[in-house]
Amino acid sequence: MKTLPDWLWSRLRALRERLMNFRFRGNGGKRVLVHEILSMQVFTAAIFGGLAIASLYFGGQWVLQDNYSRWALQWTEELNELAAPLYLAEDSEARFRLESFVERYPEIDRVSYFGKDGSTLFNVGSDADLEPVADLGQSRLEDAVELIGQDKPYLLQSGFLNPRQFEILAPVWTESMAEDDLFGFDANSADARTQTHLLGFVGIQLDFMIFHDRLLNNIKGAVLVLMVLIFVFALFGRHVLRRALSSISDLQAPIQELAKGNLGVKFNPAEHREISDIVEALETTATALSERDAKLLDMANHDSLTSLFNRRRFVEELKQETIAVMNKGHMSAVLFVDLDQFKYINDSCGHQAGDRLIRKVADELVRSVRADDVVARFGGDEFAILVRKTTINGAQSAAETILANMRRMAHVEDGQVFHIHCSIGIAMMDGDHLYYDDLINKADIACRDAKTAGRNRAVLYAHSDETLEQDAACVGWVNQLRNALDDDGFELRFQPINDIHTGETTHHEVLIRLRGEDGKIIPPDAFLTSAARFGMMSEIDFWIIENAAKAYAHYLKKNNPLKLSINVSANAFESDDLVQHVREVLDKYDVNPNDIIFEITESLAVRHPPHVEQQISAIRELGCEFALDDFGTGYSSFSYLQQLQFDYIKIDGTFVVDLLNKPVDQKMIKLIAEIGHEAGMKTIAEYVQDAESLALLEELGVDLAQGFFVGKPVKVPRPKPTPISLGYHRLKRTHP
Repeated sequence: MKTLPDWLWSRLRALRERLMNFRFRGNGGKRVLVHEILSMQVFTAAIFGGLAIASLYFGGQWVLQDNYSRWALQWTEELNELAAPLYLAEDSEARFRLESFVERYPEIDRVSYFGKDGSTLFNVGSDADLEPVADLGQSRLEDAVELIGQDKPYLLQSGFLNPRQFEILAPVWTESMAEDDLFGFDANSADARTQTHLLGFVGIQLDFMIFHDRLLNNIKGAVLVLMVLIFVFALFGRHVLRRALSSISDLQAPIQELAKGNLGVKFNPAEHREISDIVEALETTATALSERDAKLLDMANHDSLTSLFNRRRFVEELKQETIAVMNKGHMSAVLFVDLDQFKYINDSCGHQAGDRLIRKVADELVRSVRADDVVARFGGDEFAILVRKTTINGAQSAAETILANMRRMAHVEDGQVFHIHCSIGIAMMDGDHLYYDDLINKADIACRDAKTAGRNRAVLYAHSDETLEQDAACVGWVNQLRNALDDDGFELRFQPINDIHTGETTHHEVLIRLRGEDGKIIPPDAFLTSAARFGMMSEIDFWIIENAAKAYAHYLKKNNPLKLSINVSANAFESDDLVQHVREVLDKYDVNPNDIIFEITESLAVRHPPHVEQQISAIRELGCEFALDDFGTGYSSFSYLQQLQFDYIKIDGTFVVDLLNKPVDQKMIKLIAEIGHEAGMKTIAEYVQDAESLALLEELGVDLAQGFFVGKPVKVPRPKPTPISLGYHRLKRTHP
């Protein structure tokens, strides 16, 4: 068999390695489904074809070997003729007949003759150049001798590794009767004795190469046919599979587009039911995602109560308008609208009534401006309007139209008629003022100026030196506060709150201070307004809560119990993380929740939003207490007091500062103390400046006192008893 050229072998090996590395992978290293299925089919066909060829080969070998055995047995019947040279030594024709016999059967490779002792006598074969045959070994000689007189007088041997060759060895002997039995011989007698005389051995070597080569040639042809069939099967299978899986391949590009967010992608109709179901499911999913995205986009861009644009979308519109103003050179305006005394309706008729009024105001604002102007709700009772392509006079005229329409609008709720007024701030957008956040800020400042000037009016933002200085100061505060939050630039102070009757300190209020760049301590009144304006109060509240807990863990002693009261602004309750933050801080510093009091302002409590109430309840469940701060400043305090669950009422300091000279304030404080006692709450008076005021507060029924007379804010919280005799007021004070 000829071997393949070396260059072809190298090419085949390189192709094999390339296929092994490729592993039927497509772009991006991903397997191709058609190639994988096709490779599995071709591999399976090759395995079964190989098994079939192997079965054909071994089955053919078995059949041939069986036939060889039959032919060998047939030739053993002529052993007597083949053995003639051993017992017809004088027969000159015996050798000639032997050679003729060998020539007649090409399968006979040679015939060998051995003496009685197993030595080689001579060979006769088809090949003229016969190699000498070795003598019979002792074991083989003994096995052959035992065959004398047997029914099977020969040894048949074939090789396992070469089943086409057979070897036959047979003894040659004569039989004769014994001389003493010659005349009394009875052929039917079992006692008749015979004598055997070994003459030698004859061996026949058979080689069926012709038949074996024919079998191999047939198998080679079968292998070639099988390879052709596998190749044709691969081509046909690839065509069939690509056609069958074309509908799946058609899904690849649309699904990639769908993954990119293109929900408007179109899918080709599929012929197969399973693929058709997949296409239908993908189309349904794309439709559902489109509807969901449209809904989410609408929620992201619109206020849920009024359906107006929200702050985020208004800012986007404002950004686009700044580009238009810069490119085209026209002017536009931003109007900031804030309803006047809106909380009175909420307080009198409830929040649902307030929501109805807000929707009515939103509709009126939309009707009051042009179609291409943008109206947005910023939150609460605040609105913003983008007036496109206008002048200063046009912006002021638009604001006056809104004011006039709002004055004419009447809202009826529970039989009461409410007339709604608003304050409007105007900021112009031109080539020199294109920063959207700065425009909103200026319109907000102008709106606050309108409220300060008496409400129910519109004010144009003026670029005066004073306003510029105020704006710069606000920006400076923002930067300083941000640095303080990032670098722990705040400090805490602790002001004692004492029991009026015993003079003992019950707890301390936690106060915040800011370290200035020059090292000076800045009071909160200087920076908290800017913090609230720029949305930083929530972060400051969280900082105070954590650092107050840290101070509690540091200063708490067994012989010096510590209880802290922490102010929390309304902004903190706008965060969903407030309760979790309080819980984590208390656990982190091992703070007893019963020693923590949270103070919230009356304005927040009166609004009574549901999420605030839920957060208060959750913090109460931790074990903390609550104090109502600045009580008495709201006009509806008493109507809501019975609905609120607080442990302390802090009487606003405006009632305490000039308490000795104002009988009305005295009666107000006495009323608050009585109502607080009825509701199970303790009352705290702020801004206590002297002993006379403290004595009078005790007489009016107030429980606790706080102020510079009781104790100034200090860095370290320590008990500080009230430094006067509690009966002092009975001897020195003259009643008004």
